[in-house]
Amino acid sequence: MRLAFVGFGSVGRRFAHRLGGAYREVLHRARVEPLVTGICTARHGAAIDPAGLELARCLRRVGAGGSLTGFNRGAPIADVHAFIECVPADVLFEITPLEPRTGEPAISHVAAALRRGLHVVTANKGPVAFARSRLIALARRRRRLFLHEGAVMDGAPVFNLVERCLPGVRVLGFRGLLNATTTRILARMEHGVSAAAALRETQAAGVAEADPRNDLEGWDAAVKGCALANALMGGSLRPAAVRRRGIVGLTPIDVRRAVRRGRRLRLIVRGRRRRGGVGVSVAPESLPAGDVLAATGADGILVLETDLMGEIAVWEGAGGVDQTAYALLSDLLAIAGREAA
Repeated sequence: MRLAFVGFGSVGRRFAHRLGGAYREVLHRARVEPLVTGICTARHGAAIDPAGLELARCLRRVGAGGSLTGFNRGAPIADVHAFIECVPADVLFEITPLEPRTGEPAISHVAAALRRGLHVVTANKGPVAFARSRLIALARRRRRLFLHEGAVMDGAPVFNLVERCLPGVRVLGFRGLLNATTTRILARMEHGVSAAAALRETQAAGVAEADPRNDLEGWDAAVKGCALANALMGGSLRPAAVRRRGIVGLTPIDVRRAVRRGRRLRLIVRGRRRRGGVGVSVAPESLPAGDVLAATGADGILVLETDLMGEIAVWEGAGGVDQTAYALLSDLLAIAGREAA
Protein backbone atom coordinates (compact mmCIF):
# COMPACT_ATOMS: atom_id res chain seq x y z
CA MET A 1 0.00 0.00 0.00
CA ARG A 2 1.60 3.24 -1.19
CA LEU A 3 1.47 6.10 1.31
CA ALA A 4 2.08 9.84 0.91
CA PHE A 5 2.24 12.64 3.45
CA VAL A 6 1.18 16.26 3.15
CA GLY A 7 2.63 17.72 6.30
CA PHE A 8 5.44 15.99 8.17
CA GLY A 9 5.49 17.47 11.65
CA SER A 10 5.81 15.62 14.92
CA VAL A 11 2.82 13.32 14.28
CA GLY A 12 3.84 12.40 10.75
CA ARG A 13 7.41 11.76 11.80
CA ARG A 14 6.35 9.60 14.74
CA PHE A 15 4.08 7.57 12.46
CA ALA A 16 6.86 7.18 9.88
CA HIS A 17 9.33 6.14 12.56
CA ARG A 18 6.96 3.48 13.87
CA LEU A 19 6.30 2.10 10.40
CA GLY A 20 9.76 0.63 10.69
CA GLY A 21 9.16 -0.55 14.25
CA ALA A 22 6.10 -1.03 16.42
CA TYR A 23 3.57 -0.70 13.59
CA ARG A 24 5.26 -3.11 11.20
CA GLU A 25 3.96 -6.30 12.83
CA VAL A 26 0.46 -4.86 13.19
CA LEU A 27 0.36 -4.04 9.49
CA HIS A 28 1.94 -7.37 8.59
CA ARG A 29 -0.89 -9.20 10.35
CA ALA A 30 -3.32 -7.15 8.26
CA ARG A 31 -1.36 -8.19 5.13
CA VAL A 32 -0.28 -4.61 4.48
CA GLU A 33 3.20 -3.79 3.22
CA PRO A 34 3.51 0.01 3.54
CA LEU A 35 5.61 1.91 1.01
CA VAL A 36 6.06 5.66 1.52
CA THR A 37 6.33 7.15 -1.96
CA GLY A 38 6.02 10.86 -1.18
CA ILE A 39 6.45 13.51 1.50
CA CYS A 40 5.54 17.18 1.07
CA THR A 41 6.32 19.75 3.75
CA ALA A 42 6.10 23.50 4.18
CA ARG A 43 9.63 23.92 5.58
CA HIS A 44 11.63 20.93 4.36
CA GLY A 45 10.69 20.68 0.71
CA ALA A 46 9.12 17.70 -1.01
CA ALA A 47 10.23 14.37 -2.45
CA ILE A 48 8.63 11.63 -4.51
CA ASP A 49 10.16 8.24 -5.21
CA PRO A 50 7.89 5.62 -6.82
CA ALA A 51 10.21 2.89 -5.56
CA GLY A 52 9.82 4.11 -1.99
CA LEU A 53 11.63 6.74 0.06
CA GLU A 54 14.14 5.61 2.66
CA LEU A 55 12.30 6.74 5.76
CA ALA A 56 15.29 6.60 8.09
CA ARG A 57 17.20 9.01 5.84
CA CYS A 58 14.18 11.30 5.49
CA LEU A 59 13.67 11.40 9.25
CA ARG A 60 17.33 12.21 9.85
CA ARG A 61 17.30 14.94 7.22
CA VAL A 62 14.17 16.62 8.57
CA GLY A 63 15.36 16.21 12.15
CA ALA A 64 18.53 18.09 11.25
CA GLY A 65 16.51 20.89 9.64
CA GLY A 66 17.48 19.93 6.09
CA SER A 67 15.53 19.60 2.86
CA LEU A 68 13.97 16.48 1.37
CA THR A 69 14.35 17.69 -2.20
CA GLY A 70 17.57 15.75 -2.66
CA PHE A 71 15.61 12.52 -2.32
CA ASN A 72 13.17 13.44 -5.11
CA ARG A 73 13.22 11.15 -8.13
CA GLY A 74 11.70 12.85 -11.14
CA ALA A 75 10.59 16.32 -12.11
CA PRO A 76 10.85 19.11 -9.51
CA ILE A 77 7.70 19.54 -7.41
CA ALA A 78 6.36 23.07 -7.77
CA ASP A 79 4.02 23.09 -4.78
CA VAL A 80 1.68 20.97 -2.67
CA HIS A 81 -1.00 20.96 -5.36
CA ALA A 82 1.44 19.55 -7.91
CA PHE A 83 2.56 16.98 -5.32
CA ILE A 84 -1.00 15.75 -4.74
CA GLU A 85 -1.64 15.53 -8.48
CA CYS A 86 1.39 13.42 -9.30
CA VAL A 87 2.43 11.41 -6.22
CA PRO A 88 1.98 7.66 -6.92
CA ALA A 89 -0.01 6.73 -3.81
CA ASP A 90 -3.04 4.82 -2.59
CA VAL A 91 -3.48 6.74 0.68
CA LEU A 92 -2.75 10.38 1.45
CA PHE A 93 -2.16 11.49 5.03
CA GLU A 94 -3.16 15.16 5.38
CA ILE A 95 -1.55 16.27 8.64
CA THR A 96 -0.88 19.96 8.18
CA PRO A 97 -1.50 22.37 11.11
CA LEU A 98 -5.00 23.55 11.92
CA GLU A 99 -6.26 26.83 10.47
CA PRO A 100 -9.30 27.33 12.74
CA ARG A 101 -11.07 30.13 10.88
CA THR A 102 -11.41 28.55 7.41
CA GLY A 103 -10.03 25.00 7.57
CA GLU A 104 -7.85 25.77 4.56
CA PRO A 105 -5.66 24.74 2.89
CA ALA A 106 -6.32 21.32 4.40
CA ILE A 107 -9.82 21.08 2.90
CA SER A 108 -8.45 21.69 -0.58
CA HIS A 109 -5.72 19.11 -0.03
CA VAL A 110 -8.25 16.47 1.00
CA ALA A 111 -10.63 17.27 -1.87
CA ALA A 112 -7.86 17.17 -4.47
CA ALA A 113 -6.64 13.79 -3.25
CA LEU A 114 -10.15 12.33 -3.21
CA ARG A 115 -10.82 13.61 -6.72
CA ARG A 116 -7.66 11.80 -7.82
CA GLY A 117 -9.02 8.58 -6.37
CA LEU A 118 -6.88 8.36 -3.24
CA HIS A 119 -8.09 7.36 0.19
CA VAL A 120 -7.48 10.20 2.65
CA VAL A 121 -6.66 10.10 6.36
CA THR A 122 -6.37 13.30 8.37
CA ALA A 123 -5.64 14.29 11.94
CA ASN A 124 -6.52 17.88 11.02
CA LYS A 125 -9.87 18.77 12.55
CA GLY A 126 -10.44 21.65 10.10
CA PRO A 127 -11.76 19.56 7.18
CA VAL A 128 -14.04 17.66 9.56
CA ALA A 129 -15.48 20.83 11.10
CA PHE A 130 -15.85 22.86 7.91
CA ALA A 131 -16.47 20.38 5.10
CA ARG A 132 -17.04 16.84 6.36
CA SER A 133 -20.36 16.21 4.60
CA ARG A 134 -19.02 17.50 1.29
CA LEU A 135 -15.81 15.49 1.59
CA ILE A 136 -17.64 12.30 2.61
CA ALA A 137 -19.94 12.69 -0.41
CA LEU A 138 -16.93 13.18 -2.69
CA ALA A 139 -15.23 10.11 -1.20
CA ARG A 140 -18.33 8.01 -1.81
CA ARG A 141 -18.55 9.13 -5.42
CA ARG A 142 -14.94 8.13 -5.92
CA ARG A 143 -15.45 4.91 -3.92
CA ARG A 144 -12.80 5.91 -1.46
CA LEU A 145 -12.64 6.57 2.29
CA PHE A 146 -12.16 9.87 4.12
CA LEU A 147 -11.20 9.01 7.72
CA HIS A 148 -10.37 11.30 10.63
CA GLU A 149 -10.23 9.45 13.95
CA GLY A 150 -7.26 11.57 15.06
CA ALA A 151 -9.15 14.86 14.71
CA VAL A 152 -10.56 14.76 18.26
CA MET A 153 -8.96 13.19 21.36
CA ASP A 154 -5.91 11.93 19.49
CA GLY A 155 -6.23 8.18 19.02
CA ALA A 156 -9.05 7.53 21.49
CA PRO A 157 -12.02 6.03 19.61
CA VAL A 158 -14.69 8.70 19.31
CA PHE A 159 -15.99 8.68 15.74
CA ASN A 160 -15.40 4.93 15.42
CA LEU A 161 -17.16 4.30 18.73
CA VAL A 162 -20.41 5.80 17.48
CA GLU A 163 -20.18 4.52 13.91
CA ARG A 164 -19.12 0.96 14.63
CA CYS A 165 -20.20 0.17 18.17
CA LEU A 166 -23.47 2.07 18.69
CA PRO A 167 -25.76 1.08 15.81
CA GLY A 168 -29.16 2.75 16.02
CA VAL A 169 -28.10 5.13 18.77
CA ARG A 170 -28.85 8.85 18.42
CA VAL A 171 -26.41 11.25 20.05
CA LEU A 172 -28.43 13.94 21.82
CA GLY A 173 -25.56 16.00 23.14
CA PHE A 174 -22.03 15.96 24.50
CA ARG A 175 -19.76 17.68 26.98
CA GLY A 176 -16.04 17.36 27.00
CA LEU A 177 -12.58 18.25 28.05
CA LEU A 178 -11.11 18.37 24.54
CA ASN A 179 -8.09 20.68 24.60
CA ALA A 180 -5.11 19.09 26.30
CA THR A 181 -3.08 22.31 26.32
CA THR A 182 -5.55 24.28 28.43
CA THR A 183 -6.21 21.27 30.66
CA ARG A 184 -2.52 20.95 31.44
CA ILE A 185 -2.08 24.69 31.89
CA LEU A 186 -4.97 24.95 34.35
CA ALA A 187 -3.76 21.88 36.25
CA ARG A 188 -0.29 23.40 36.62
CA MET A 189 -1.77 26.75 37.66
CA GLU A 190 -3.46 24.91 40.55
CA HIS A 191 0.09 24.53 41.90
CA GLY A 192 0.97 28.20 41.43
CA VAL A 193 2.74 27.92 38.07
CA SER A 194 2.17 30.91 35.80
CA ALA A 195 0.17 30.51 32.60
CA ALA A 196 3.23 31.42 30.53
CA ALA A 197 5.45 28.83 32.23
CA ALA A 198 2.74 26.16 31.97
CA LEU A 199 2.33 26.93 28.25
CA ARG A 200 6.05 26.46 27.71
CA GLU A 201 5.77 23.04 29.34
CA THR A 202 2.98 21.98 26.97
CA GLN A 203 4.96 23.22 23.99
CA ALA A 204 8.01 21.25 25.13
CA ALA A 205 5.79 18.16 25.37
CA GLY A 206 4.55 18.68 21.80
CA VAL A 207 0.93 19.09 22.93
CA ALA A 208 0.19 22.74 22.06
CA GLU A 209 -1.04 23.81 18.62
CA ALA A 210 1.54 25.34 16.27
CA ASP A 211 -0.02 28.71 17.14
CA PRO A 212 -0.85 28.41 20.88
CA ARG A 213 -3.40 31.21 20.64
CA ASN A 214 -5.67 28.66 18.97
CA ASP A 215 -5.61 26.75 22.27
CA LEU A 216 -5.73 29.66 24.69
CA GLU A 217 -8.52 31.53 22.90
CA GLY A 218 -10.69 28.42 22.55
CA TRP A 219 -10.45 28.08 18.76
CA ASP A 220 -9.08 24.54 18.87
CA ALA A 221 -11.87 23.48 21.22
CA ALA A 222 -14.49 25.22 19.06
CA VAL A 223 -13.32 23.43 15.91
CA LYS A 224 -13.37 20.08 17.74
CA GLY A 225 -16.86 20.84 19.00
CA CYS A 226 -18.01 21.49 15.43
CA ALA A 227 -16.32 18.31 14.23
CA LEU A 228 -18.23 16.29 16.83
CA ALA A 229 -21.53 18.07 16.20
CA ASN A 230 -21.28 17.63 12.45
CA ALA A 231 -20.01 14.05 12.43
CA LEU A 232 -22.01 12.57 15.31
CA MET A 233 -25.17 14.70 15.29
CA GLY A 234 -25.66 15.61 11.64
CA GLY A 235 -24.98 19.30 12.24
CA SER A 236 -23.72 21.89 9.79
CA LEU A 237 -22.09 24.21 12.30
CA ARG A 238 -19.06 26.40 11.66
CA PRO A 239 -16.55 27.47 14.35
CA ALA A 240 -17.40 31.15 13.91
CA ALA A 241 -20.94 30.35 15.13
CA VAL A 242 -19.68 28.76 18.37
CA ARG A 243 -20.12 30.75 21.57
CA ARG A 244 -16.45 30.79 22.52
CA ARG A 245 -14.42 32.02 25.47
CA GLY A 246 -10.92 30.77 26.17
CA ILE A 247 -8.73 30.83 29.27
CA VAL A 248 -6.90 34.06 28.46
CA GLY A 249 -7.06 36.25 31.56
CA LEU A 250 -7.35 33.43 34.09
CA THR A 251 -4.62 33.62 36.73
CA PRO A 252 -3.19 31.14 39.25
CA ILE A 253 -5.12 33.07 41.89
CA ASP A 254 -8.41 32.35 40.10
CA VAL A 255 -7.55 28.69 39.68
CA ARG A 256 -6.38 28.15 43.26
CA ARG A 257 -9.41 29.98 44.63
CA ALA A 258 -11.61 27.43 42.86
CA VAL A 259 -9.58 24.56 44.34
CA ARG A 260 -10.02 25.95 47.85
CA ARG A 261 -13.76 25.81 47.24
CA GLY A 262 -13.57 22.17 46.24
CA ARG A 263 -13.87 22.94 42.52
CA ARG A 264 -11.67 22.96 39.41
CA LEU A 265 -11.58 25.36 36.46
CA ARG A 266 -11.55 23.59 33.10
CA LEU A 267 -12.24 24.63 29.49
CA ILE A 268 -15.42 22.75 28.59
CA VAL A 269 -16.98 22.12 25.18
CA ARG A 270 -20.73 21.51 25.15
CA GLY A 271 -22.95 20.45 22.26
CA ARG A 272 -26.71 20.06 22.26
CA ARG A 273 -29.46 19.46 19.77
CA ARG A 274 -31.82 22.37 19.46
CA ARG A 275 -34.59 23.38 17.13
CA GLY A 276 -33.12 23.79 13.67
CA GLY A 277 -29.73 22.24 14.32
CA VAL A 278 -26.99 21.79 16.90
CA GLY A 279 -25.49 24.39 19.22
CA VAL A 280 -21.93 24.31 20.57
CA SER A 281 -20.29 26.42 23.26
CA VAL A 282 -16.76 26.68 24.67
CA ALA A 283 -15.99 28.34 27.99
CA PRO A 284 -14.09 27.89 31.26
CA GLU A 285 -16.35 26.33 33.88
CA SER A 286 -16.03 25.86 37.62
CA LEU A 287 -16.72 22.15 38.12
CA PRO A 288 -17.28 20.21 41.34
CA ALA A 289 -14.21 18.14 42.10
CA GLY A 290 -16.32 14.99 41.76
CA ASP A 291 -17.45 15.78 38.21
CA VAL A 292 -16.03 13.33 35.66
CA LEU A 293 -14.70 16.30 33.64
CA ALA A 294 -12.73 17.50 36.65
CA ALA A 295 -10.76 14.26 36.94
CA THR A 296 -7.02 14.65 37.40
CA GLY A 297 -4.56 12.90 35.11
CA ALA A 298 -6.75 13.16 32.00
CA ASP A 299 -5.87 15.13 28.87
CA GLY A 300 -9.22 14.38 27.25
CA ILE A 301 -12.66 13.29 28.41
CA LEU A 302 -15.80 13.15 26.28
CA VAL A 303 -19.25 12.37 27.65
CA LEU A 304 -21.87 11.48 25.05
CA GLU A 305 -25.56 11.70 25.90
CA THR A 306 -27.55 9.19 23.85
CA ASP A 307 -31.16 8.14 23.50
CA LEU A 308 -30.73 4.38 23.90
CA MET A 309 -27.57 4.05 26.02
CA GLY A 310 -27.76 7.05 28.31
CA GLU A 311 -24.36 8.60 29.02
CA ILE A 312 -21.15 7.06 27.71
CA ALA A 313 -17.73 8.50 28.54
CA VAL A 314 -14.40 8.18 26.76
CA TRP A 315 -11.38 8.96 28.97
CA GLU A 316 -7.85 9.57 27.70
CA GLY A 317 -4.87 9.84 29.98
CA ALA A 318 -1.80 11.62 28.69
CA GLY A 319 -2.53 12.28 25.04
CA GLY A 320 -0.04 13.49 22.50
CA VAL A 321 2.03 12.57 19.50
CA ASP A 322 2.04 8.80 20.12
CA GLN A 323 -1.73 8.67 20.43
CA THR A 324 -2.37 10.78 17.33
CA ALA A 325 0.09 8.69 15.33
CA TYR A 326 -1.88 5.62 16.42
CA ALA A 327 -5.06 7.22 15.02
CA LEU A 328 -3.38 7.30 11.61
CA LEU A 329 -2.56 3.62 11.96
CA SER A 330 -6.13 2.84 13.01
CA ASP A 331 -7.54 4.58 9.94
CA LEU A 332 -4.98 2.94 7.69
CA LEU A 333 -6.05 -0.48 8.97
CA ALA A 334 -9.68 0.42 8.24
CA ILE A 335 -8.70 1.23 4.67
CA ALA A 336 -6.79 -2.04 4.40
CA GLY A 337 -9.88 -3.90 5.57
CA ARG A 338 -12.01 -2.13 2.98
CA GLU A 339 -9.54 -2.96 0.20
CA ALA A 340 -9.40 -6.61 1.26
CA ALA A 341 -13.20 -6.99 1.35
